[in-house]
Amino acid sequence: MNISLPQNYVRLSAMMFLQFGIYGLWLPIAGRFLTADPATEGGLGFTEGQMGMIVGIAASVGALCSPLIVQFADRRFPAQKFLAVLMMVGGLLKICIYPQSTFIAWLLLSVSFTLMFMPAAAICNAVAMRHLDEPSRQFPGVRLWTAVAWVLVGWTFSFLVLKTNVQPSWLPPFFKGDDVPMVAAEMKKSVVWSGIMAFGYGVWAFFFLPHTPPVKSESGRLAVADAFSLLKIPSIAVLLLVTLIISPMNTIYFMQCAKFLTKAGLDQAYLMPAMAIGQFCEILMYIVLGRLLPKLGFRTVLSIGIGAYVFRFWLFGSVGLPLGVMVAGQAIHGLCYAFFTSTCFIYINKVAPKDIGSTAQSLFNFIWYGIGPLLAVLLNGVLAANFAKTGKTFELSEFQPFWYSLGAITFVGLIVFILFFRDAKQPESEA
Repeated sequence: MNISLPQNYVRLSAMMFLQFGIYGLWLPIAGRFLTADPATEGGLGFTEGQMGMIVGIAASVGALCSPLIVQFADRRFPAQKFLAVLMMVGGLLKICIYPQSTFIAWLLLSVSFTLMFMPAAAICNAVAMRHLDEPSRQFPGVRLWTAVAWVLVGWTFSFLVLKTNVQPSWLPPFFKGDDVPMVAAEMKKSVVWSGIMAFGYGVWAFFFLPHTPPVKSESGRLAVADAFSLLKIPSIAVLLLVTLIISPMNTIYFMQCAKFLTKAGLDQAYLMPAMAIGQFCEILMYIVLGRLLPKLGFRTVLSIGIGAYVFRFWLFGSVGLPLGVMVAGQAIHGLCYAFFTSTCFIYINKVAPKDIGSTAQSLFNFIWYGIGPLLAVLLNGVLAANFAKTGKTFELSEFQPFWYSLGAITFVGLIVFILFFRDAKQPESEA
């Protein structure tokens, strides 16, 4: 029986903070230092295509391979120790990336890192829910620390390393200052910080996370085979189909949002604070989700989350609205992510047998972080070819049919979900 002690809750929250703080430390600024000019800014000078492969393709490969790796945490080794080893190896790989200057080295080491990180992220969710008495109510309170980490770790690095003459500001991140000389070279140091953080997290996880032993299976099959057999359950099949529809839309949103806000008139200096509104709202939505999910049920909460995606795209498609409305619209991200993405994690935990808990979580990541981003690259190119005059970048007016198209596709996902999803009434204690 799992006993949810207060100190256990703290350890699980710390696990979430560290797991996703590792990504939040370097990912938001990766595009900048990877493509910045080496001579004038200290960057690496990679092309946009090379940057996309290092960031996007590497993550997709990690997610696609994740179920094959994660299954060992379900059937062979204690999950917390397997997670710890993955992150210690991942931390060393991240540190090794820093001194590299060639595209091939960055790509290969980045792929190697995501092969450690993506399985660990799935195991992280499973470990948390194995040690919570009521995941539907308690998991959002643990998961909210991922958003806290994303904001706090990135801002701390910016405050300490990237800025001089720092002064307080009323806008997030609540400080402003001048960029240090050769700022891209300093940004690249986030990779080392991330590696050190990952290795330290792995050591901590090995000794201090709650013991999560493997669960004996009676199926006689590989855990990954049992995980994919969940597709025979109608609610899981519908949920993952809708995820396949929404994931590319979510990826394209992050690909184009900063460019859209800039075209709408937002100063580039305020892009990061504007985007951070979504993380602040995400934290609030996790607090609300823990109370609403047991009352409203999965079908209603997931419908609200998908509907939020639709509303966000159609709001951005109304390009004539004031800039302040577009910036405030970033808050919708919190509703989207908490009420759909994180609720999917909870639902899969509810339905999946305990002996494939981690592998089942990686099944969602397989689509969300693996297949979805690959489809996003193709769809973004098709939309650019149809709506952007140059075929490459959008002017403000050209964003209108672009966002409306994403909203229409997402609306199809919402209709499919409402028509065909029926909650599998399996008690969490049996799962």
